[in-house]
Amino acid sequence: MFKKRAAPSFSGPPPTPSTGPVTRGASSPTVSKEQRAELQQFLQLAYQSVLEYEQLRSQAPTQHLASLIDATIEEEKSHYQTLLHAYKQLSGKDPTITEPTLPRNDYIPALKAAFEKEQAAAYSFEQAARFTTHPALKEVYASLARDEQRHALWLLSFLTIYSTGRISH
Repeated sequence: MFKKRAAPSFSGPPPTPSTGPVTRGASSPTVSKEQRAELQQFLQLAYQSVLEYEQLRSQAPTQHLASLIDATIEEEKSHYQTLLHAYKQLSGKDPTITEPTLPRNDYIPALKAAFEKEQAAAYSFEQAARFTTHPALKEVYASLARDEQRHALWLLSFLTIYSTGRISH
């Protein structure tokens, strides 16, 4: 039903130093099957987020909002690249991505759905950071949790501004 393929690259910059080094070898523990599955799941979610934000950008009622969504898209692409790099480095394998089916929501329901997904992602990354035994993954997950929470705040502000009619066209 869903098409799987090799994980694409958004040709973004390599992971930033703020997310910490993710390497295999004697100084870094290997990842378990469960940790690899968790990374795969997070990779899938990041990929889907990029595509959903691109769709949301195309529905934005103003150019200003579209440009703000562009900033979020770039951060989500960076998250994807970071997770892709971590997966490859820690597992020694290439992940696969399932092409998502994108929802066909109007703008406000799409904003609400994006807000809910960002909140859920922030929580998931916080929990993963809390419970992982891998030091580099702990740092990556904590950093991504902060970014996802910031995205949720942006979306909440978009919803507030849009729903009160304070948008200038």
